[in-house]
Amino acid sequence: MTSYFNSAIIVKPVSGQPHAGPADVRTDPNLTRIDMHDSALQNQLQLLCDEPDFQILRARLNRFDPFKALKVERYELRHTTTLAWLLDPQQTHGLGDSFLRAFLHDIRDAAGQAMLGAGQPLIGHVAVQPELRLSGGQLHAPVTDDTGGAVAAARMTGELDVLIESETWAVAIEAKIDSREGQWQLRDYGQYLKARFGGRKRLALLYLTVQPETDVIEENPDWTGIQWGGHAVTALRSSLKSHYGSDPQQALASCPADARALCEFLHGYLDLLDRLGDTLHGVADTVQKLADRYYGALGALKKALRQCEDEGLPVLPWSTQPSWSGRYWADRQLFDILVGRMRSPEAGFAAAVVERVFAPAAMPLNRFGSGINSATVRFVPQQWMDWQVGQDDRRAPLHTLMHYHVAFRNVQRDIEIKLLLPRSLDHDLQVRLVEQLLTLEKARGSASLQPKAPYLGDFLEPTGKSLKLYTDSLAWRLDGTDLALVDGADDRIAAFWHAVAEHTALLEKILSTDAR
Repeated sequence: MTSYFNSAIIVKPVSGQPHAGPADVRTDPNLTRIDMHDSALQNQLQLLCDEPDFQILRARLNRFDPFKALKVERYELRHTTTLAWLLDPQQTHGLGDSFLRAFLHDIRDAAGQAMLGAGQPLIGHVAVQPELRLSGGQLHAPVTDDTGGAVAAARMTGELDVLIESETWAVAIEAKIDSREGQWQLRDYGQYLKARFGGRKRLALLYLTVQPETDVIEENPDWTGIQWGGHAVTALRSSLKSHYGSDPQQALASCPADARALCEFLHGYLDLLDRLGDTLHGVADTVQKLADRYYGALGALKKALRQCEDEGLPVLPWSTQPSWSGRYWADRQLFDILVGRMRSPEAGFAAAVVERVFAPAAMPLNRFGSGINSATVRFVPQQWMDWQVGQDDRRAPLHTLMHYHVAFRNVQRDIEIKLLLPRSLDHDLQVRLVEQLLTLEKARGSASLQPKAPYLGDFLEPTGKSLKLYTDSLAWRLDGTDLALVDGADDRIAAFWHAVAEHTALLEKILSTDAR
């Protein structure tokens, strides 16, 4: 069997730059297009296993885990059922409303709106409904609007995982572990929920996944992406700390005998969520560093495993062909995690450039994240997360209507930075906002918005198309196996942040006027 190394990326800073964020990505010539026989792959895997960081990660993974032993650690239904149980303040977990309160507080920044008022009671004032079945355009669970009338739901099948509802707000959660969003699933769920609640309740639509799924959120901008290992873990850790203290062992020792099993389960589940994303909580940077350093070896392993599967060749601990079987089998969980963290040189380069772009920012930023192997990032200034865009009785968080988008472009040989209005169910709100921005910009005599006329005309029609309201780019060059930004990048970055300040000032003026 023959395989090849792919290029291993190394991120390095450029000396002499005023903002010393990483900017160049270089491929290691020793790991480029090596003809990979079984013995070569075995040697490379052994080198990876000998890394001190690999051995630290191995020790963390080898701890006993009853959830893993029972094979429920990635069982989606079990997780969503447990999540709904924890969110319901009247369930038997003993946490009261602390997990729900912490969860709602934690999603505030992600969802761009606060659900809870100061001191708002939850117990007896919220309904948590898991697994709402949707079929044939009708919800099997009782679904009515606030006046008691039925709400139609077109082209709907499946189940909404969790709905949390109070008299003034609702939070819908669609959760995934290893599966992906079904065709039109989020769009249809979102349309149904907006029709049901309209402007009567504040509505947050949350897409809960193991890793950020930027492509899904970009296609469904009404939904906000959150992560099991981030938002769910943060809320559960906060809740457990308030009830049991920060030390799990001390908590177990001090628990009454009849509460010890529950305490142990809750702390064990927290530990499971920590590891669910294969990020090995607290050492995600170490995992990514190893995956980047051994990009070639991991790429060869991935290709070899696929070839074995295609040829029906078993990879078992006692196999002698391929010769690397035993080495892979001994640490297959960690190898699989590292393979899952592989990112292309383009994605690594884009990540390095984003850090350099962010370095001189004079304001806090909210980054929506990207897939591990995605050469794109979305973000907005933190201030934007508190702003709402409204017309009549309709309102939507600003960041669901527009955001900055950074993307690696191969044909154009640049990193594009744009202020994007993506396709949205609230297209009419987007159109009104753009018209207000362009009118105010003209009155102020600034030139920070640069929509191209043909695209602007298409956007202003009720077609639901996206629009680049502002665009700039950072050109890159390729010298041999090196990727690097061309000279003058820092001047372009400074100009971009000047434009961001102008955009923020325009938005603040418009939205403060609307609020009055």
